[in-house]
Amino acid sequence: MKTKLTALLLAVCLLLAACSAGDPAQEEKTDPTEYPATYKPVSQIDHCVLEPDDRARLSDRDKLAYRSLTESMLARRDSITLDPDTVSVDELVDLLRESPYYYFLKSTQIDGSTVRFTYAYPADKQQEMLTFIDEQMLRIANHEAKDSDNALDVILKVYLAVTQEMEYDLKRTDNKELGSPLFTYPADEIYKALRDKKSLCYGFAYVMRFTLLQRGIDCFCVYGLCTAHDDGHEWIIFRCDDKWFHCDPAWDRAKEGHSKLLHFGKTDHEREVDTLVMTDFSSYHDPGFGEVKCTDDRFSILRGVVRYTFASGHRYYMTDVNDKQYVFDSETQAFVE
Repeated sequence: MKTKLTALLLAVCLLLAACSAGDPAQEEKTDPTEYPATYKPVSQIDHCVLEPDDRARLSDRDKLAYRSLTESMLARRDSITLDPDTVSVDELVDLLRESPYYYFLKSTQIDGSTVRFTYAYPADKQQEMLTFIDEQMLRIANHEAKDSDNALDVILKVYLAVTQEMEYDLKRTDNKELGSPLFTYPADEIYKALRDKKSLCYGFAYVMRFTLLQRGIDCFCVYGLCTAHDDGHEWIIFRCDDKWFHCDPAWDRAKEGHSKLLHFGKTDHEREVDTLVMTDFSSYHDPGFGEVKCTDDRFSILRGVVRYTFASGHRYYMTDVNDKQYVFDSETQAFVE
């Protein structure tokens, strides 16, 4: 009798486990605070990286569906039918619009669980652009990269690459209005920024976000209004040591070959002093992720740095506005005496 009861209980447990596994709502979701053990260089671009709020809310099944959708687009398939048990197809397609490769498409048509693609370029042209974007992104993501890099090393090195390589396109006056789609969707902005080595603020932000995500750094593109110029502006919020910080690659772009850190690691208050009013974060990022506040001022010591270069190990040469030189250590996050 005892043996039969034990067998019955075991069968019930297995049945419950199977039901739970088949329910997308019960799937384990990725912890957005998980960091890789190392920040080693990457060998290839992951076309399907997501911002941390999307990673937190999507189940593993949802992420797999998004990957299938992206890979089908890059492979130039006519259509793909997605798992109906994932989040809505419209939502996955909207996520795809945030991809730097979405502009390969002329249009998408959603029919139930099926997405049909119409392409904007011939196959050989699309492959040429895809190869170019990936090569450039990989080079920026791995700028001065070492196997021993910590999170701050990765962020500083990618920041250096983006701010050194790209210029602000002063001739462009289009799409600076805050309501422009370019503040939320890259379109072909990343490709043009990498090709021309120049862009407006969102080009800097898109390139930096995509390359930081490749190296395992949590970050968001954020945007708001610069009240001093009555223009829209876009920049980055990144996570380091489980704290959030602002940085602005467009405003710290190199002049005379030297990248700055005047706007790196800023707090919310410092951004307000910059006359920047950020659009409500929850209005364009998942509100379930919670508030993202930048209150840690540890990087205020870098506020006067007008040039910096990677030295070796975890050390950086830095020069301030008074032409005073320092050595900064990314492990201690302090200047070396």
